[in-house]
Amino acid sequence: MTKKPRHKSSGLPSASAAKAAAAIGVPVQPVQLTTAHYQGPIPPPSILEGFDRIVPGAAHRLIQLAEDESKHRRELENKTLEANIAAQRRQLEIGDYQSKAVFRSDLLAQIFGVLVTLTCIVAAIWASLHGQVTVAVILAGIPTAAVIQAFFRQKPDQKK
Repeated sequence: MTKKPRHKSSGLPSASAAKAAAAIGVPVQPVQLTTAHYQGPIPPPSILEGFDRIVPGAAHRLIQLAEDESKHRRELENKTLEANIAAQRRQLEIGDYQSKAVFRSDLLAQIFGVLVTLTCIVAAIWASLHGQVTVAVILAGIPTAAVIQAFFRQKPDQKK
């Protein structure tokens, strides 16, 4: 099993390696490596000057390109925000419509319930006045059963 070195060599000779190479007559030339890093759409002025020396007007075109890209990005963000606002508005409209539809449906059900109840009671009274006691009891039992069912029916959130 071989041991791996704990650190990697940078490829540059160390001071002792440079002395050893000079002692045996191998020329050693120091090398300096410089790196630059920038972040963002526009490079620093020194790099822009270099672009302009190679291609006249390149710096202006790069700046214009960055400005156009920034403007385009802002336009897309605005369109996205406007679309989100429109979607939320539409959701509110749908919710409002659904609430009104449920209210109308409940109101119609109550009105028809009252009409059926009153009709049954009037028919029961009419049947009892004309000697039809059995029919009168049945007709009076319909609204009574509906009222009793309404009081004892569980609400949807109480079911288990």
